[in-house]
Amino acid sequence: MNRLCLSLGLFFVLSETAFAQNQSTDIRPSAERLIGTEITNAFSDVTHKGSYNFDRSGFASNHYIEEHFLDGRVIYYEGKLHREGVWFENNDTLCFVYKDNLMNGGCFRVYQVENCFYYFSDQIQLTEWELGEDYWTARSVVKGEMPQCEPAIS
Repeated sequence: MNRLCLSLGLFFVLSETAFAQNQSTDIRPSAERLIGTEITNAFSDVTHKGSYNFDRSGFASNHYIEEHFLDGRVIYYEGKLHREGVWFENNDTLCFVYKDNLMNGGCFRVYQVENCFYYFSDQIQLTEWELGEDYWTARSVVKGEMPQCEPAIS
């Protein structure tokens, strides 16, 4: 029984490690920026699973699920955290506003590589070399899809 528990524990740790994100991925060769209705189409009635809060080595420490509804509502889950708000497209960015002050919202430039989405805060000025920088805020994939970008999203 102890071996089974140890094996399962190692499986989950190794599985998480195998799907660890690294923020140093250069997405320039294949990234396309989503604008206007492309953002709306990619997020309307879609649930995304992703990660953010990257440590010094570039690995994610926070994982989330975000449900985007057709009527503009959004529900964000991170562990036991659950927040409701609204999402919308504004000036070619994806924006979030939450009902309480416990959760930051904001707007993000969204780039897509295969079925993976990369988010750059609009608080950081857009530059022509943006995609070569290691400052994207988060990455996600539609929940249930196997990420086709590298490294894989957990």
